[in-house]
Amino acid sequence: MDLHKLAIGGLISGLCTNAFASGFAISGKSVSSLGQALAGTTVLAEDASVVYDNPAAMRLLEGRHFSALLHTIPADIHFDDGASTTTGDGSEQVDKIHFVPGLYYVNTLNDEFSFGLGIYSPFGLGVEYADNWEGRYHSTNSELRTINISPAIAFSASDKLNIGFGVDLQYAKAELKKAVDFGTICYGFTTAATCVANGLFPEQNDGSNTLTGSSWAAGYSLGLTYDLSEATRLGLSFHSATRHDVEGNSEFDGVHPALASTFTNSGASLTLMLPESLSLGMRHTLSSRLDVMADITRTRWSRYDQLVVKFDNGLPTAVEENNWKDSNRYSIGMNYRWQDDWLVRAGVTYDMTPIPDAEHRSPRVPDSNKISLGLGSKVALSKTQDLDMAVFYTLPGTADINNTDSLGHTLNGSYKVQTTYLSVQLNWKL
Repeated sequence: MDLHKLAIGGLISGLCTNAFASGFAISGKSVSSLGQALAGTTVLAEDASVVYDNPAAMRLLEGRHFSALLHTIPADIHFDDGASTTTGDGSEQVDKIHFVPGLYYVNTLNDEFSFGLGIYSPFGLGVEYADNWEGRYHSTNSELRTINISPAIAFSASDKLNIGFGVDLQYAKAELKKAVDFGTICYGFTTAATCVANGLFPEQNDGSNTLTGSSWAAGYSLGLTYDLSEATRLGLSFHSATRHDVEGNSEFDGVHPALASTFTNSGASLTLMLPESLSLGMRHTLSSRLDVMADITRTRWSRYDQLVVKFDNGLPTAVEENNWKDSNRYSIGMNYRWQDDWLVRAGVTYDMTPIPDAEHRSPRVPDSNKISLGLGSKVALSKTQDLDMAVFYTLPGTADINNTDSLGHTLNGSYKVQTTYLSVQLNWKL
């Protein structure tokens, strides 16, 4: 069998190691929820962002409400090498700032129905490494962007029970890039003499591959609120999974002439499932100034157990096993009305990672279990305007990685990851 045919198996496996990770869910779809560390998201109705948090809670707002927000998210990712088998820079520092906007609108139609519209980003990823780092055969750049356009309707079934329903029209766009070790591919599937004759040597004949793609998908959301008493409210919110049938392209750069007929640009497609989530929350009023809240959210990340990539140029279908697991998030928080026009928020959340072990951890998503602290404030600017501000700080965490691709490149070491949300939101009652 010639070199070109022998190389196909190694190339496909190499490209698909964590090649299209769904990334991480963006923690806060509203600034008010971040200030209380995501506690009470299903039961509070302070602004129009309830369109996402719980569409049923739109019935708890009166009149027309509009909210515009911006999250500024500095990310600090540091990799320390342990026993990686690839040459290159052994430590890598990634600093990047992400900007995530959102818009929400709610209108009370009559005594029974309310309408809402949300435009926001539920998932996102952005990690870029140097071209010569030790993990370059796993990833050099990863970007995932999603946008939801979500109309919703809510109605009051009784004085205590509200029910809501929303439609999620979701757009996803991704670009994923990594180095390709053409030298190792040659030595892995043919003789050393053939490789030397073609001037190919392990880790000395790198090229790169870039996968790009986009897709539209549809999902839905459901919610309810129920008042157990004047002081206690329960809330339930469900966001469905979305199935993206992604169509895109696979492009190579720096291909050695001996392999040019094998590693050709082509179309590529895959099915990507972004997970559903279920949230249960409670709010209890202790006094006219103090509310306490708690939430638990379960996300079905196990949908991301396998990834299947198809290529239009006749290369074999590639299957990647990810084995992600379902995860829970637990939050507690409080709102304290310091003055009539000044509300203070605080909370803490514990978020479990869906990644099962170091072998399945990827430099695209170096995630681990996290503890985050929220602190926020809402200040009335006028009778019709108020300003929400929040800081959501994730305590620095360490995550081990021991990821080996099909060509034998092992990225072994530990990640230290720290992120902070610095967020502002303007609310208008129109």
